[in-house]
Amino acid sequence: MSQVKVGDYLFQRLRQIGIKSIFGVPGDFELALLDLIPKNGLTMKSNPNELVASYAADGYARVKEYGAFVTTFGPGELSAYCGMAGQYAEFVPVVHIVGYPPVTAQKAGLIMHHTLGNGKFECVNMNGRLIERVD
Repeated sequence: MSQVKVGDYLFQRLRQIGIKSIFGVPGDFELALLDLIPKNGLTMKSNPNELVASYAADGYARVKEYGAFVTTFGPGELSAYCGMAGQYAEFVPVVHIVGYPPVTAQKAGLIMHHTLGNGKFECVNMNGRLIERVD
């Protein structure tokens, strides 16, 4: 059985549901992932910052049914949360793809940029779990 990269699978599936454009901001933890976008028949639409990318994907989803955007770990991810909260509250189907540091760096607790300097990598994604919708 041949192996498929997770990124290839993800972008193929997004294309199958009708997404043609991926919004986002290039960042160091996702550069290899961004290379897969055109290889899977999609177009990268770069944005000036992550919040704008989140809102661009939101607008795209409202017109085309689904949207997706890519950010990098840490500040980029945090910046996108305001747009994501709106998407969640208004039931707008948008996929947020986040590039993270290598698993080996996370397991070793390395101090890296875009972290708090304490070797912990979960501090940012924990904030996303706090977004709730009031029904």
